[in-house]
Amino acid sequence: MLGQRRSALVRFAPLFWKPNPDAASAHRAFLEKLLTRGAAVGYRTPTSVLIAAAQAEGWNVDDAHVPDGRWVDDPDATEMWARFVEDHRADRVRMVCPVYEPARADFAAAYGLSVANTWWLRELPGSEGGTANERVALPGATAVTVSAPPVYAPPGPMLFLPEVADPWQAITPALEVAARRGCAGVVVDHHPGEDALEAALIGAGFRAHCAYYTGPL
Repeated sequence: MLGQRRSALVRFAPLFWKPNPDAASAHRAFLEKLLTRGAAVGYRTPTSVLIAAAQAEGWNVDDAHVPDGRWVDDPDATEMWARFVEDHRADRVRMVCPVYEPARADFAAAYGLSVANTWWLRELPGSEGGTANERVALPGATAVTVSAPPVYAPPGPMLFLPEVADPWQAITPALEVAARRGCAGVVVDHHPGEDALEAALIGAGFRAHCAYYTGPL
C-alpha cells in the first residue's frame, strides 16, 4: 500500500523522491524495526494503513495511505484516526502532508491540526555525487547536506536550510553552493508568517513541497 502511494508522488519531485530499486525491502525492514521495538503504533483495514512513529514529543504520521488519497471522505481513514485518538488521546501528533495530496491536508485540518512549518523545494537536475552530513557555511542561513531515507535514491544529498535569517542574502548562494557540492536539490524550512522568506523562495523558483500539520490528538 505504501509503495503505491510513493510511486504516485514521484512525478511531482522526481529527484527528491527518486525510488530506490530496493525500496520495498528497505521500507519493510525499517517499519518492522519500528513496530517490533515499540517505537511505533500501526492501524490498518483491508485497503488502508496508518503508522505513527514515536518522536520526542508525541507521534509522527508519515507512512499512511487510503485508497485514491480520499482522506476526508474515506471511512477507513476516519476509523483508523478514531482508534489512534482513542489509544493516545491528548498526545501531540505531527502529520506529514505533501502539497500534492491536498485531501490529506484537509483531513489533518478537519481534526484540529494546523501548519507548523513547510518545506520548500527546488530540485537541481544534473547535480549529483555530493556528500551527506556536512555543515555548509552560507551568508544569512544555517545549512547542512542531508541524505535521503533508504526508500529513495536521489543522485545526491539535499542541501537543507533549517533556519534562514536573511532570505535575500541566503537563497541564491544556497543554490550555487548546492550545485557545486553535488546536491540534488535545496530544501528550505519555512514557518507561517515568514513572508520575506516566502517571497524570496518564489522568486528563486522554489515551490511548497511538504507541510507539517501539528496539534494534540
